[in-house]
Amino acid sequence: MSYIPFDLLPDSSRLWIFAADRKLSDAEAEMLLREMQSFCNSWLAHQSSVTGSAMMMHNQFLLVAADESTFPSGCSTDEMMRRVRMLSETYGVEFFGMPRVQYRENGSIHSILREDFSEIAKSGSVTSATKVFDNTLTSLKEFREGKWELMAKDSWHARAFDFVK
Repeated sequence: MSYIPFDLLPDSSRLWIFAADRKLSDAEAEMLLREMQSFCNSWLAHQSSVTGSAMMMHNQFLLVAADESTFPSGCSTDEMMRRVRMLSETYGVEFFGMPRVQYRENGSIHSILREDFSEIAKSGSVTSATKVFDNTLTSLKEFREGKWELMAKDSWHARAFDFVK
């Protein structure tokens, strides 16, 4: 068996975070996750099982992780990406495409184009204290250390956008 629960993967596991352009319904998120977990159960790299896992967060983020010790090839990454693209089409949600920024405002998660985020940063509608999601993380260790959702001033967003002080 190659699928294991997310919390049992080692910190060194490779992580991919796919942010949807919209929040999925509970039913959509559950079905999508079930399909991705099924993929992880049969995920192969050079005829060997990849130990991987998938998790949905906030019905808007699909997280996929693979134990580095069982994950030796780019071909297996391509296979996983193809599956995510297929699920994207199936559920009518965009995980790829124009770069977006996800942030919290009044308890809700918003997903907007980078250009639009830049404009609201310049206007002061979002600030360096706004909670943002850093979907560029590549290790499960970083995710577990709380580096995924943080204030904009503590992420790459501080360098990329002009926040009104």
